[in-house]
Order: sequence, then structure tokens, then C-alpha cells
Amino acid sequence: MRRATPHGGGVLGAWSLAALILLPPLPAPSQSVEAPPARVSFADVQAAMERQARLGYNLLASTNSTRFETAVLLSLVRDAIAEDPEGPPLLLHHEDWYEAFRTTLGLEPGEVPEYIALAHQHGQDRVIEFNGAPRQIRVKKGETPDLVARVRVGWPDEPGAPDRYTFVDTTTSPQLRITNRRRIEYWLLDFGNMIVQDRISGVQARPLGGALGTLFSIVGDGSAVQNRLAVAEDGLVVTYATARKGPFKVQPLTVTYLDGRVETVFPEGRHDLLQLTYRIKLPLEIEYPKTES
Repeated sequence: MRRATPHGGGVLGAWSLAALILLPPLPAPSQSVEAPPARVSFADVQAAMERQARLGYNLLASTNSTRFETAVLLSLVRDAIAEDPEGPPLLLHHEDWYEAFRTTLGLEPGEVPEYIALAHQHGQDRVIEFNGAPRQIRVKKGETPDLVARVRVGWPDEPGAPDRYTFVDTTTSPQLRITNRRRIEYWLLDFGNMIVQDRISGVQARPLGGALGTLFSIVGDGSAVQNRLAVAEDGLVVTYATARKGPFKVQPLTVTYLDGRVETVFPEGRHDLLQLTYRIKLPLEIEYPKTES
């Protein structure tokens, strides 16, 4: 993996129901991190995005953004581990993310989807810690992940800087109202046949129509706390998300099509999707270390 030289150019997020909009990060590294984050090169970010673009799912839809985001991050982390398992955290600069996304899809600035444009506008960067992450967790129930990383997303806390932003994504079905706080954090776990974003903080989302809209009317704009997803051979994604608000909890199980459409009713005859559903709903309990924000 090439470490970056400054490049003008580069973001993310979405939640399930739909997914989990997790836009770019920048929070300072925790006290346990000795080395400062190393900026990933623009070329490496673009190469990881191009691999996803070749899979044929709609990268303009925010409902596909969780699949896209996690796949790109995991690809870059795997490359970094292969180069140096004890290496420093990775920094994905918002300029590199934005420009890599735009050039990969051949978009003019005015054609970039809102969830990407807003992340760039707010200067959200991503920091991914992987050195020692597997040794920090304890699996109390369920399988042990193949790869563990801690992801932090955000923009600097400067005078006059907003502490969050909210937008309604009208390109999705159903439409989503999404709020991103200045600091978003989660643990990223790769089980091979399932990806989990756990201990999520800083993201709120609510579907505004359909069966999911009715379900979320119970809790309003719920805070995402966990997101599990598994990809079928033909590219359909089964997602099992957990959102909370106060004492209430909702756990929608959905299927996302290549075009970004999200449904709660699965297509008939898809036994492979039922198997994925069984897989991602298995009990999973992991103990994480206490970390400094």
C-alpha cells in the first residue's frame, strides 16, 4: 500500500433499513496509539473503489453505501496488514475519498450524490486502527472475526463548526432522513461471510415510508448501534440492523437490490437469502475495551 502524498481531491456512509450512513472520519487517535495515522494514497483509495464499481451495484444510492464503505475500508486494511501488521492507523482524507469516488464513477461535481458531497463539505475524514485490535476484544458468544478494526469518522471541533448535519435522501426507496454527528465511531468486524459494524455511535436514521417507516414510527429517529450484512452471490445484500431510542429497540431485516431498492419482503424461492438470514441473526456478543474518545 502506498502512503499518500498530498492530493487535491476526496468520503461516505448510510444505514440499513437501508444501511448505515457512516461518512468520513477525523477524531484524534486514542491514547493507546503511539504513531500518528498514515494517510492512504489517493491511488490506493481509488483502486479499492474501482474494485467495488466493477461488481455492478449502484454506488449512487446511499442504501448501498454501507456495503461500499465497509468493503473499501476492509480492502485497505488488509493491504496495510500484509505490508506491516504492526503499522500505524490509516487516515483516509476527505479530499481523496471524494475525488476517488467522483473519478471512479466519472461524475461532475454537480452529479455527486448528497451523502458524498456533504461529507466532503464538512471535511469528514476516516481513521482506522487495526494494530492490536484483535487482541483488544473478547468474544463471549458467537464466532471469532477474521479481522477487527476500530473506525472513527468526523471533522475537527473548531469554533463555529456544526456538531451535526441532517438531510433527507430522496433517491432511496423508501426515503431516508439521516443525521451525522461530528464524531462517528464503530468497530468493524469481518467474519468472512458476514460484516458487522458494532458499538456504533453518532448516526441516526429513519425511513420515511413503507413498512420500515411504520416500524420506525415506534422510536422516531433511532440511533444505529449495530449493523450486520451478508452479500449473496448475485449481489443482493441481507441486512440486520439494530436501532435504539430510549427503552425502545427496532431490528429491521431487509434485502437491498443492486439498484439500491430496499425491501422487507424477500423474493420467493431464494433459499440462499434465507441461509444468509439465519447466519446474520445468530447470537453474537463481544466485549470491547474502554477507549478514549
